[in-house]
Amino acid sequence: MSSPAERQPGPPDFVGVGAAGPGATWWSRLLFTHPEIRLPAPRRRSLHFFDGFAMTPMTDADVAAYHGHFPHAPGTLCGEWTSRYMLDGWTAPLIARAAPDAKLLAVLSDPIERYRGVFAQRREKFGPKERFYMTDVAERASHASQLARLHRFFDPARILVLQHERCVRDPAGEYRRTLAFLGVRDREHFPRQLSPRAPGTRMSGLLGRVARLGLPGRATRRAAERVSGRPLGRTEAPLWPDLEAALHTALDPEVERLATLVPELDLALWPNFAHLGMRASA
Repeated sequence: MSSPAERQPGPPDFVGVGAAGPGATWWSRLLFTHPEIRLPAPRRRSLHFFDGFAMTPMTDADVAAYHGHFPHAPGTLCGEWTSRYMLDGWTAPLIARAAPDAKLLAVLSDPIERYRGVFAQRREKFGPKERFYMTDVAERASHASQLARLHRFFDPARILVLQHERCVRDPAGEYRRTLAFLGVRDREHFPRQLSPRAPGTRMSGLLGRVARLGLPGRATRRAAERVSGRPLGRTEAPLWPDLEAALHTALDPEVERLATLVPELDLALWPNFAHLGMRASA
């Protein structure tokens, strides 16, 4: 354990930038279980530090304040994960200014499945006659445009894009891949939440037990995910054909472009877009 005198503030070693959703929350939480990876101060994964700089300029004093969140100790890495950084158009150049040598991480999931999940949440939140909007959810799924923006300020080799569905299928392999990207020494560390003995294999029973605590619905789900160490399946709402067609019109070009930017992207794991992978191979 290093003494406070040995801890020097400075820019983070890594920044998780996206994307909003259960996958990034789950993966970032697992990442900070590693003994060589330190939470920022105060001890929370997401700082949302750059959110407000659409309204006011970021000064050198702000940069110094950001560095103050990362007390570096020998043999450890410091970082944070704020999932909306990838979305906000002003954030990439600010991260490049405040942390030019940082490595960036993102966890992406099937955009239409993400849309279904958010649609279901909002339909439950609003009354049957209340109007709500979903434009922001489609915009958040424009991952290729967001990633291309990051490439203007960071070498693509310094950005790791993970696929949520692949992380769920092979958590050990993708976790070690993440550790290798970050350059930690101990790459055999495996979070206990992902061990076969973890309660994550009985998600429905766990959710029921946590529900008996009387928490609100979304809080119940978050608590169950924290205990199990795995994301729970989301309630999904059926989408009608016209809406699905409109989503494909908006998102198919984004996913096609994303597949060129991230060659290891497996479109077979995104059933809504598997046809794009077959078209590309043909």
